Amino acid sequence: MARAGIELVLVGLVGGVLGTFVVLRGLAFTADAFAHCALPGAVVALALGGSIAGGALAAGLVSAGAVVAAGRARATNADTAVGVVFFGLFALGAVLFARLGPFDRDLSSFIFGSVLGVTWREVATTAVAGALVVGILLRLWRPLVLATFDQEAAAGAGVRTGRLDAALLVAIALAVVAAVGAVGNVLVVALLVTPAATARVIARRLVPTVLIAVAAGTLAAIGGLYLSYYAGVAAGGSVVLVATGMLAVALVASPRSGAAPAVRRAFRRQHAV
Repeated sequence: MARAGIELVLVGLVGGVLGTFVVLRGLAFTADAFAHCALPGAVVALALGGSIAGGALAAGLVSAGAVVAAGRARATNADTAVGVVFFGLFALGAVLFARLGPFDRDLSSFIFGSVLGVTWREVATTAVAGALVVGILLRLWRPLVLATFDQEAAAGAGVRTGRLDAALLVAIALAVVAAVGAVGNVLVVALLVTPAATARVIARRLVPTVLIAVAAGTLAAIGGLYLSYYAGVAAGGSVVLVATGMLAVALVASPRSGAAPAVRRAFRRQHAV
């Protein structure tokens, strides 16, 4: 439980910071693609008796490079590049699994997560990956914020948006691999998107949005772990369900854009008339 708690808190912290930019830039599909692109790396790692996380990381970095290379072609836009790389590498993973399997270990932990089975070595790997992600974001904070809200102004200010996008893709790949061991590649995108979406409902400015997303990710991690322990259900799914519940509450109760305050305001206007 201690290892699982530390692992999930690390994932929640990284997911909150990076997820804000994933949501603002509309990169949820890209993050999901990286989660599935890690499959061939995990299969090769199993075949060689290596670390699934290491293989998934290598595949994620290759995916980021392939997306950048494909996106630079004049006839290919970013969404097309992500789709081509996603389907290509996922198909490669399926072929490799059929060719190299069966394995002594299965891929269920990779697909659905196994946070209660993480080792201290895996926790350390997640911490290193998370530190790299946060370091990339801090190093590129100013140009990244400018490009997030105004691509044309960023290009006019001399920001190399191509390199910036490549660095952000690498950060997403690192974060996805860091979270795969905790919640699996099926649910990994939820920890990048849902806490940040919750923060966007509540906050107006960027820094408060990031802080609320980090808090939401951390609370979802801790709450989901306790729910898993007492209800006897899967930890990864519990974390995502708690995060989704927090988003639902925010959508209803947020003073800025929630449904309940809007109903109260409409009721007051009606009675005032």
